[in-house]
Amino acid sequence: MPRNGLTRMDNACTFVVKVQLPKYKKKKRIKLKICQYCGKEFWGHPIAKYCELHRDVKQREKTKKPTEPLDANNRVFEHEYLEVVEQEFTCELDGCGKTFMVKVFPKQFVYPRYCDEHRNEFKRRNWIRQRQLDQFRALRAAAALEKVAEVKAKLTKKPKAKS
Repeated sequence: MPRNGLTRMDNACTFVVKVQLPKYKKKKRIKLKICQYCGKEFWGHPIAKYCELHRDVKQREKTKKPTEPLDANNRVFEHEYLEVVEQEFTCELDGCGKTFMVKVFPKQFVYPRYCDEHRNEFKRRNWIRQRQLDQFRALRAAAALEKVAEVKAKLTKKPKAKS
């Protein structure tokens, strides 16, 4: 027999379980949404993106990224080489004209059009922009020199004496 005179059964019945109940009632958050695929209005949860028809991925068309043409950044160099050869190409960026070496492989005809400094689009646009700025600065400097020459010419002219 236990010390305090309670049996195991009595001991088990004395424990009280306290449960906290929520103090507010959970709201239903169903809102009027617009399907991102077809634009149709539907009732759904805040995170819902698609209507009932387009929730299934099979019902949505897969969109492919537009592919840019092969010749945009590359040149087609047709050859009949049977082994790897190093070929010298000229950068086709307007005003660059640098030469660069490319390994030409058999049965491969697509090679870079631009030198290493102008391979990505940002570098090409930046180089063209810098070149235009340099040309503009040169024109401004030439115009400023002409103005200075005109002013000097006016200052060096002697006024005619009145007789």
